[in-house]
Amino acid sequence: MEKIINSAEIKELFKDSSDIGLRLIKISQNNIKIHIFCVDGLVNTQLLDEAILRNLKMDPYLSGCLTERMLMDYLLEAGAYHAFTKEETDYDNLLRAVLSGMAAIIFDGEKKAIIYDLRSFETRSIQAPEEEGVIKGAKDSFIEAMRVNTALIRRRIKSEFLVVELLCAGRLSKTDISLVYLSNVADMGKVAMIRDAISKIDIDNISTPAFIEEYLVENKRSIFPQIMYTQRPDRAAANLSDGRIALVVDGMPFVYILPCQLVMLMQSPEDYANHFFVGSSLRFIRYIAMIITLFLPAFYIAATTFQSQMLPVQLALSIQAAKQSVPFSSAAEVIGLLIAFELLIEAGLRLPKAVGTAISILGGVVIGQSAVAANLISPAVVVIVALAGIAGFVMPNQDLSSGIRVSRFMLAVLACVGGFLGLAFGLIILILHLCGLDNFGTAYMSPFVDADKRDHKDTLFRYPIRFFGKRPPDTAPVNQTKQN
Repeated sequence: MEKIINSAEIKELFKDSSDIGLRLIKISQNNIKIHIFCVDGLVNTQLLDEAILRNLKMDPYLSGCLTERMLMDYLLEAGAYHAFTKEETDYDNLLRAVLSGMAAIIFDGEKKAIIYDLRSFETRSIQAPEEEGVIKGAKDSFIEAMRVNTALIRRRIKSEFLVVELLCAGRLSKTDISLVYLSNVADMGKVAMIRDAISKIDIDNISTPAFIEEYLVENKRSIFPQIMYTQRPDRAAANLSDGRIALVVDGMPFVYILPCQLVMLMQSPEDYANHFFVGSSLRFIRYIAMIITLFLPAFYIAATTFQSQMLPVQLALSIQAAKQSVPFSSAAEVIGLLIAFELLIEAGLRLPKAVGTAISILGGVVIGQSAVAANLISPAVVVIVALAGIAGFVMPNQDLSSGIRVSRFMLAVLACVGGFLGLAFGLIILILHLCGLDNFGTAYMSPFVDADKRDHKDTLFRYPIRFFGKRPPDTAPVNQTKQN
């Protein structure tokens, strides 16, 4: 049975909640009774007084409103003292609006309400992004307030085609989600797919980013990120201009970008802020670092354990001389040191910043040097693991870095079991897995795996801006002209 808007039912529903305000207001001129419905702490009380209460008490023209309908029409039209005002007839929408921080006037006789957007939240100031370092670019970042984040995007894209579509997820939390896209550029089929995926989120509370991500990704077993997130409004605006879709979730200080590809995760906004040759060099170094962090520990295990003849003679003799007093195999040394490296990372993240820095120095320098001096590990293994760890931190996306770290463990274990044969087997499985990922109709490894000719001017290298005349055909199938 569909519920109707009624102040008595709302009062009974929130009878035990001290922060819910339901105040009776009597229009003395014509004996009309209405109720003000709001949440203390979420609504701006100053605006409430100015836009609603002062108007209801002091407006002389209210005496001409003889019925509730006439009063509603007057408040919605001539007597509106607030820009964002609308009439509401649905009970659930009224509750959602008020519990989101809006204020409402309830008309019991009409079984309707007028909603005023008087939201006021305590938010932190806009600061420089912490996870995406900025050297030459804008220093603002997204915060936890959804409307502030959408305003930061609209500030950069002043187009009438920019659509900010409001959705909701979470049976209890009723979390607001803004679906943002350019209607004249984005693939509307992908927009519909993402909208449908959000509508299928059936969970009580959207409390962490994983609750959104796991419902949106198509291959839930993959450890590689299939949704890109960013704290930078300029990066979000750039991806929207290319035809991608952004998700702004209320309460989360970043924005999701879909569809996601591996190439996007290896790019940084700083690539476009510098000279194209500098940006290309830095991007190429990232790909080299990804190969180093993935395969170097496994290669060392396979080479020293199974096929040491592949190493240069002097290097092989040096490694063998350093290992003479070490009681563990090369495989055990590498695996153990990789685990110790992960423990140090976790300790640095969980402890306070000052203590975490001290733990990193203690673990990386003191304990590492002592382990080498005590002949528990060889110096070569320390160098290999340290180089692989540093290369892993070069990744611009932390989710991608985490996926690569897990894959590094798997490849090291396969190298322990089968040497170079196991390493080759792991490499084949990894490539097949990445090539098989699909993200809302877009290949994860695109444009590298496309059979037809694709644009590679912004993949391994960053070409000059004048070469970026077309948008990616996967994200903008119709409007592909970017510049002339």
